Amino acid sequence: MKLLGLFGPGPNPSAALLDDGKLVAFVEEERLNRIKTSPNSLPIQAARQCLSMAGLSLDDIGGIGYAWDCENYNREMPAFFSAQNRKYSNQDQYNRLQDESLLNLYHPARIERGLQLGLGSLSKSRKLPKVTYFPHHLCHAASAYYCSGFEEANVLSIDGSGEDTTTLLCVGKQDRLDKLDSFQLPDTLGGFYATFTEFIGFRPYMDEGKLMGLASYGEYSEELQTKLDKFLPFDRVTGDFTIDPNLRYYGEHHYGSRFTDEFVELFGKPRDRSVSALEAPYPDLAFAAQWRLEQIVIRLAEQMYQKTGLRKICLAGGVAMNCVMNGKLAEQEFIDDIYVQPAASDNGSALGAALLLAREKGDSVNHRVDHMFWGPSYSAAEIEQAFKESKIDYYRSDNIEVETAKLLSEGKIIGWFQGAMEVGARALGNRSILASPLLPEMKEKLNLEVKHREKWRPFCPSMCSEDYYEYIDAEHDSPFMIMAFPVKEKYKEIFPSCVHVDGTARPQTVSKEHNPRYWNLIREFKKITGYGIVINTSFNIQGEPLVCRPTDALRTFGGTGIDYLMMGDFIAKKAGPSGS
Repeated sequence: MKLLGLFGPGPNPSAALLDDGKLVAFVEEERLNRIKTSPNSLPIQAARQCLSMAGLSLDDIGGIGYAWDCENYNREMPAFFSAQNRKYSNQDQYNRLQDESLLNLYHPARIERGLQLGLGSLSKSRKLPKVTYFPHHLCHAASAYYCSGFEEANVLSIDGSGEDTTTLLCVGKQDRLDKLDSFQLPDTLGGFYATFTEFIGFRPYMDEGKLMGLASYGEYSEELQTKLDKFLPFDRVTGDFTIDPNLRYYGEHHYGSRFTDEFVELFGKPRDRSVSALEAPYPDLAFAAQWRLEQIVIRLAEQMYQKTGLRKICLAGGVAMNCVMNGKLAEQEFIDDIYVQPAASDNGSALGAALLLAREKGDSVNHRVDHMFWGPSYSAAEIEQAFKESKIDYYRSDNIEVETAKLLSEGKIIGWFQGAMEVGARALGNRSILASPLLPEMKEKLNLEVKHREKWRPFCPSMCSEDYYEYIDAEHDSPFMIMAFPVKEKYKEIFPSCVHVDGTARPQTVSKEHNPRYWNLIREFKKITGYGIVINTSFNIQGEPLVCRPTDALRTFGGTGIDYLMMGDFIAKKAGPSGS
């Protein structure tokens, strides 16, 4: 049976298409409407793209799984919010926990009306298939467990919140997902991390990766950990945690929307954006938040192991995008194997909803997802037409991997546009900006001239899977660039532009099976330089989604310091000194 999974509105609305329980297409709305995270959209364009890629109409779809429990949410959340308010607050005017607008946003009638208006023209009868609503965190858990290939595993879903739940602990066996424990609002690890993201001057629920990167410049502070015991106390054995809602939700908010004035009294004034994030005390604050998150998640995972005896774990939810935390978790002695959903944010919940619906309908849903190239691709004719319309010089290469490797070895920055688009926040070799990690100045050059972001931000390496354990000190493979591991000591000075200040990297292993062209490129680079590793960063600039179409790539190429653009077998070169 052919089924759609959807999530949106909310950050990262997406659509996933299954055929007999197997993934066929998976697309994020932002890639098509070009609005970063597309927070206010239903995934209409994404769903249409999935159907188009599969050659289907809406009449071919046997049902829609939706990754929010809209029916129960509207029925039960008003009473939940009222109970929380009675428990914590006598100051209704300062209440930031209850959000009545979400009740309207996720009303099932509103969702179905929006979907019918957006997708109805794809059906002869203009009727929408039946929509089945699933709990948000269960969708996250399903997206990780059913795609892991594990027959049984512990499953941990963590984000800001989904309905009233913020963290869900499950055990997966065969096609079952059984709840072990959960945490509800106001106790939220995703919300906790978003508070510090905003406090340190970044955009919450968007720039958490900046906070994670900044943490490596800080140091452990017992004083800050003691202060965190007031905001986010936790049990050092079980990992059970709570949040003091008076520091986040209840009270006056003169400095920010996700922390109160009482929080400011405890931690000091938030960073003004005119001040560098590298100035004290902000790196130490970032370190403190990152350390607290890691300690809690590791303890939660260990308690799951104590209960189930299972030594495999799956992670999903926005917090599972924290690759430093994931790398630390993977190194724990009670874990033998780990699978982190590559689209761990709310984009992955659409896939989870489709998988849960498929299971209900009797399809087999346990299928290892070991690549993320599920988006649209473009023919040579479409790519060449985009070049012609742009009126820039281009030519067809006889061997684009060899030419690209040579240019990389010469210090050129390459826009690399190939095959089907990746799903998720990480460029994995089809919509990537590539550079040589051997050049010490490359990190700053990429940050300032191409990505237009803070010069201290790190970049990640791609390497052929055969070379991974030569360069990286790890016991787990890393095909999705979603875990951070130490770089081996002898290579830290050889790869200066892709080793972070703490000596780690967020590596991607590239297999010949799943991405032969990218694998060949890296092998050609190794033939020239002796090292099978390249910098791989997403083909976009700060504040924009990953490029999707050839025209998106051409716009980014033209507005940045990229030297050459490789699309399919075609190459375009910048005019002037940088491309000469």
